[in-house]
Amino acid sequence: MLNPIVSDPNDFKVVDFTNKTDFTFTPEMGCMFDGRPIFGITGAPGINGGESMKLPYHVGQRLAINLAKVAMTRQAPTLDPVGIPTGVPLWDTVKLDSLKNSYLTDLYTQEKPIAQTETERLMKQVEELNKLVVGMADKIGQPAPAPVVVEPVATVVEPSVVVPVETTPPNDVVPPVGPRVYQDKKEVIDELERRKISHDKRKSKEFLEKLLANS
Repeated sequence: MLNPIVSDPNDFKVVDFTNKTDFTFTPEMGCMFDGRPIFGITGAPGINGGESMKLPYHVGQRLAINLAKVAMTRQAPTLDPVGIPTGVPLWDTVKLDSLKNSYLTDLYTQEKPIAQTETERLMKQVEELNKLVVGMADKIGQPAPAPVVVEPVATVVEPSVVVPVETTPPNDVVPPVGPRVYQDKKEVIDELERRKISHDKRKSKEFLEKLLANS
């Protein structure tokens, strides 16, 4: 089993850091945390004299210590009046700590999350990732939205006046009369007898029809 996570009680504390000097505290002087420069409220690297910023406790502590060292270095004489090194330490622990604390003001402590072991943290991550996978699966498997049915608009059709078409020709127009079509030989013979045309009943239907056509 993995070891439980050990946290500092100040991890979630927020402080107000104020540069109470008359100079700009630059990254070259130590205005940085873990090698990263701190940007002031102007957006430029460094914190101007008289400028205040809200910072996490550990960042504020580091900046305050570095600024105190710079301020005490500037104030402490390194040489005596005749130019001989004094050999006096630039600062002692008590004075340094006192000056450092003068730059900081405790503001509030953020809500501390429930302590978790590494195993608990990983299992929580497994649960969150699983929810993500299930959510994606739900989106893929969900049915397509029902098509929108547009009801047809009822239209009223006005009854139209139908003009009858004459099927019989006018009196002065005589339709052309085509040759009569006989269904069988008997009809041809009956027509020959009706017209009293001499004929030989033994002849073919075509021959007899020619007699009718030529009469």
